[in-house]
Order: sequence, then C-alpha cells, then structure tokens
Amino acid sequence: MRSNDKKHLKRVLDQIKVQGPSTHFEQRIYQDWQRTVSNVEQPTHRLSEALVLARLHPRIVGLIAIVAITASVLLGQHLLMSQDEELHRIDALSELSLSTI
Repeated sequence: MRSNDKKHLKRVLDQIKVQGPSTHFEQRIYQDWQRTVSNVEQPTHRLSEALVLARLHPRIVGLIAIVAITASVLLGQHLLMSQDEELHRIDALSELSLSTI
C-alpha cells in the first residue's frame, strides 16, 4: 500500500464516529472476516471445486481411488476373459467348418 493511500485511509477511519464499546465487537469483526474470506476462496471452476473438496476430505478421496482402481482391474480381467472365450469360439467354429469340408 502506498503512503498516500495509507494517509487517506487513516483520515477516513478517523472520521468514523464510534458510539461506544460493543461487547460483541470482536465477534462481529470475526464474522465479517469469515464472510469475506469465504467469498474470496470460492472456486470458480468445477475442477478447482473438486480439488478443494478432495483436500478437505482425504479419506473419501482414498476410498474413491481404491474403488476406481479395483473397478479398472476387474474390468480389465473381464475383458481378457471375454477375449479368451471369443478365441475359443472361433477355434471351435473353425474346427467344425474344417470337419464338415
């Protein structure tokens, strides 16, 4: 902040009338600060929102990762087995066609 800005801010703050000490002054300042910070930290993109949620909930992210890896392994195994079955069918069909000739 430049010194001119600081002086102007100080003048503006000095002109504010204070009615008296408030018992909840710190609480109001803290609530205002939380509101301001939460407005600033809101992610603007879905990906950044997902990353923020992932950082806040590491156990859920771990569980989702384990489920995704397990699903991909099972899917890969199923694809390999179906390819083997398809090869056996082709082999059986070729034997049948050769035997009929």
